[in-house]
Amino acid sequence: MVRRRELLGMVGATVGAGVLAAGTAEAAPQSGLKHGKPTRRTLKVMQFNIWHGGNQVPGGRAGIADTIAAVEPDVVMLSESNPERVANLLADLADRGLTYFDNRNPVDPAVISRYPIVEHASFPYWSKAVISVDGTEVAAYSGHLEYRYYVNYLPRGYGGGTPSPLETAEYGWGEIPTGPITDVDLITRLNAASGRTKVTKTVLADAAKERAKGRLTLLGGDFNEPSHRDWDRRTRNLFDHNGTIVPWSTTKAIEEAGFRDTYRVIHQDPVRTPGFTWPSDNPGADVSKLTWAPKADERDRIDFVFYHPDKRLRLLDSVIVGPSSTIVRSKRVKESGKDTFWEPTWTWPSDHKAVLSTFRMTTR
Repeated sequence: MVRRRELLGMVGATVGAGVLAAGTAEAAPQSGLKHGKPTRRTLKVMQFNIWHGGNQVPGGRAGIADTIAAVEPDVVMLSESNPERVANLLADLADRGLTYFDNRNPVDPAVISRYPIVEHASFPYWSKAVISVDGTEVAAYSGHLEYRYYVNYLPRGYGGGTPSPLETAEYGWGEIPTGPITDVDLITRLNAASGRTKVTKTVLADAAKERAKGRLTLLGGDFNEPSHRDWDRRTRNLFDHNGTIVPWSTTKAIEEAGFRDTYRVIHQDPVRTPGFTWPSDNPGADVSKLTWAPKADERDRIDFVFYHPDKRLRLLDSVIVGPSSTIVRSKRVKESGKDTFWEPTWTWPSDHKAVLSTFRMTTR
């Protein structure tokens, strides 16, 4: 069975230890003026894992473009992308009468935008697009972080792919014969070894420089790591957390840098509105392709959109785009929470659900 993370997980590492590329993308003329009276407009931002460019389900490639055409996001952070997949997507969108620009990242992940991209840059596991919205510039970062060290599986009784010679490596991605591991210190230590938080701090430092230039900053991605806001005392005995409360470090670092988690700002209760994004049900895929912990409740929110507060940017809403059904212990089930879903009537292309966050933006 082809494994998503085995194919895509190391792509970010090929970028190297620093910024690989920076430049200016070709852009269409701006539709607004930089000076004059303030203009208020809606800005829709989506995080979307496109599952190998849609090639895992029949009609998946068209389903990616159909999703974007239906939702019409202004900015999309793409995971499991590459230049060929992005080029295919832009062509498919053009066939639907939609023009998007891309940030020309040479590897996964990518940013596409309905607004002109005036600068772009690449980082390990991340890329950036600076977008001009009627003269107001927005630095948008897209991440697809290390897939191994998926240690939120340890409390669920699965190995999580921690590589040798680290502890728990002997279990690979398989079931742990002795049952769940709930040692939070061990979980935290192995999670840190993934490097997810370290590479994200590099992007957070860059975002601070962008704000010093007067730019707004947005950040989204498939983190392959949950939120510290979802593994707290309220959920410790739910979703096969098996009593654990885990201070997941990547989302903590992002919040400590001043960013806010759009979904948790709108939906504050992780029990009532868990906002799970993985695994997603997908009618076009066999259940065995949608689960990595077949005997567990492995649901987690690992796809995010964050924003840094600014008087020019007001968060209005955040919803899940994708099926309202999911996979629990190898069964297709309806989500039991109160999350709001934008459900597809078209082919759903992914094993993730997407996150769509809507802002009111003031430009000049």
